[in-house]
Amino acid sequence: MRKKFLGKWLLFLLLLGFSLFMSLKTPFIIFCLLFWIFLSVFTISFSWLAVVFLCERVQLERKTTLRVEEDDTLKISLDIKNGGLLPVFDIILKDSLTCASSPEKDVFMVPEVLMPGATCRLEYGCLCPQRGRYNIGPITAYFFDPLGMFYFKKVYRLYSEVYVYPRTFRIRKFPSLNKGTSPLLGVETSRVSGDDDEFYGVREYKRGDPLKKIHWMVSARKNQLIVKEFQRQSFFRATIMFNLNKEENLGEGKESVAEYIVKIVASIAKYLTDLGVSIEIISHAGEVVCIPFNKGQEHLEDIMKFLTIAQAESRISLFELFTTFQRNILEDSSLIVVMSDKNKAFLSTMLSLGVQNVSLIPVLIKSSTFVKGAGAQIPGKEHETGMPENINLKPIYIARKDNLAEKFQT
Repeated sequence: MRKKFLGKWLLFLLLLGFSLFMSLKTPFIIFCLLFWIFLSVFTISFSWLAVVFLCERVQLERKTTLRVEEDDTLKISLDIKNGGLLPVFDIILKDSLTCASSPEKDVFMVPEVLMPGATCRLEYGCLCPQRGRYNIGPITAYFFDPLGMFYFKKVYRLYSEVYVYPRTFRIRKFPSLNKGTSPLLGVETSRVSGDDDEFYGVREYKRGDPLKKIHWMVSARKNQLIVKEFQRQSFFRATIMFNLNKEENLGEGKESVAEYIVKIVASIAKYLTDLGVSIEIISHAGEVVCIPFNKGQEHLEDIMKFLTIAQAESRISLFELFTTFQRNILEDSSLIVVMSDKNKAFLSTMLSLGVQNVSLIPVLIKSSTFVKGAGAQIPGKEHETGMPENINLKPIYIARKDNLAEKFQT
């Protein structure tokens, strides 16, 4: 903004200086008149802006959705209220939309004239191309004098946290899952009513009970630790495991192995949540992340928030991640592994979970298709071979540029 006004200020000062010089050096009254006109314009404009600076009471409130998916439009509304005694006009607002692409990060708006006590609302938005957690803001207001000669700016430190979730695709069919019958908290009961893991009652805390199961309101009332109990029922449980290894993250931007893994995991989690499956996430993305078994939309939100910020920063192998958490995988459940095909040799180790009645569902990313210069060519079936002879599995193979929804139709 300052660069746009430097030329205007320089021209005005040249005219003011020239008229003063000519009025002193020549008898022509016109130059003296021009000097006083320019000086009066300067004084009035600057004085008006000084009064606005001292008296303005503009209040801003931004409202926006908390989450969108990649390539969706984030809708924003900005409420503006003039709480001062002077009308507000000739004002430009700039909002910093950090979730937008580079050319659209700064949005400029010109609100209507605001009389004292009046309010108005501006509607705008931006396309969010990349998943992530963003803080939108601040808002910068530029106040101008009536002639547009001078301005001052005010920064409103209004920030809004927005999650841009990974884009999901529709899954029509998925391999069969194993169904377990173990209770979530070891309740010895055969009653069955309602959904899986249904709340059954409360009891006193016992050593080894998870802290997250403590019923804090009842504990405070009874002055002792009380935990929630759940019924013994049969239900589907699935562990989704993946590793965002930095060295294996071939490709760039959205066309990278890590982005495909995140998109696939998000879509599978959404699909299983809609079916009422209890889901656990085991991952490594710079650090170990374990989201324990649970169901419902709130649990899906926790998973999506993690996938939103997960980056390919892991320095360990998928094999190391599996061996670390192998004992945590429950009996009579399913293990869904989304990984690069470079790790398919580890599948034989994962099949050892079969003694616990754990079904293995591998989704393999064809890493060779993400190599720079590979182009958009989609490999044929010959690239889906090479499984070890002792492995009787039919993985779901994913290549770059694949239609992911079609891959989960059969």
